[in-house]
Amino acid sequence: MKDGQQIKSSLLYAIAITVAAFVPTQIFAHCDTLDGPVIKAAQKALAEKNANLVLIWVKKDQEQEIQKAFEKTLAVRKLTPEAQELADMYFFETLVRIHRAGEGAPYTGLKPVGYDYDPAIEAAEQALDSGSLEPLQKILGDKMEKGVEEKFHHVLHKKSFDKNNVEAGREYVEAYVIYIHYVEGIYNPEKATPHEHSHEAKGHEYETKVHEEHVQTSYEHKEESKLEFKIPQPLKEEHEELHQELVKAIHSKGETGEAAKAVAKVLHPHFVKEEEYALPPLGLLSLLARGEIVPEMKKVFEMTDKLKGELPQMIQEHKNIVAALKHLSEVAEKEKKAEAVQFAQKLILHAQTEEQVLYPTAILVGEYLKSKLEK
Repeated sequence: MKDGQQIKSSLLYAIAITVAAFVPTQIFAHCDTLDGPVIKAAQKALAEKNANLVLIWVKKDQEQEIQKAFEKTLAVRKLTPEAQELADMYFFETLVRIHRAGEGAPYTGLKPVGYDYDPAIEAAEQALDSGSLEPLQKILGDKMEKGVEEKFHHVLHKKSFDKNNVEAGREYVEAYVIYIHYVEGIYNPEKATPHEHSHEAKGHEYETKVHEEHVQTSYEHKEESKLEFKIPQPLKEEHEELHQELVKAIHSKGETGEAAKAVAKVLHPHFVKEEEYALPPLGLLSLLARGEIVPEMKKVFEMTDKLKGELPQMIQEHKNIVAALKHLSEVAEKEKKAEAVQFAQKLILHAQTEEQVLYPTAILVGEYLKSKLEK
């Protein structure tokens, strides 16, 4: 019974082998870049083996998930340099995804170093590092205003928190977000949303109160909303187990290890898409089965419509994934590595489960809700 359930329900999540994955919004645009503050905190946390350094970037009710991912990453990254790279990326993407979810923002994967470079953000961070407003004065010039100085000193005061005081760290993060985007809105007013700035006679200026309320609302959004599009927990846990199985296969010597690396390479971009729009709609199934339908569920249409449009490409990607898995099975069988053979066969069957059950179900969730909510 247990093996059958694993084959049927986990195979989709076996594609969650390398990382966890969701378009950066303007609430906190550089938090999903590899040189952004969240990833820097994650790198330091792994180096020091101290999860408190990253817990400040997520809400309190998200701590347990980050703590579990952190502990598993520490365990796996000891195996080989390749395993460490995969484990670290898994943790980075998990952390950023959950951080953005706490802001009420979507996530589409990590962005490369220097992505969407903004000189105002760089100057704002240089000012914090040096404790002087001089870098900002140089770039803002006559746009410099009193609000910048106030927010700068506020975040500078919050910056000197005890690294093991998570709540104090969260206060710093909140002040940091307000400060960074206040500066960004002055330098690049076209990037700000209507809620983040107003057009004054002098030009584009941020209204402090409006902006702070906007950021605070984004932090509290998840607590106020009872509806979340979340992947069902049993599948998430199975994903964790399958991730460990692939890492174990990568750790194998010989052709099996190389074949497992090839599998991980093709799985990652596909899994990013699944986490973005293919799997979250399934989290509504239990509510729909109880007849619980609310207008807020319309938000799932964007995901299910995208899945419907991208389905041919998703299936084509399956063919590439299955080819890599068949190669893994062949070389593992030749090298008498039974666990890797079994793992590859599970994932091949899982791809079929995705195409025949999970993807169609996610699309039907959207179509059913449209019939109920768009009358």
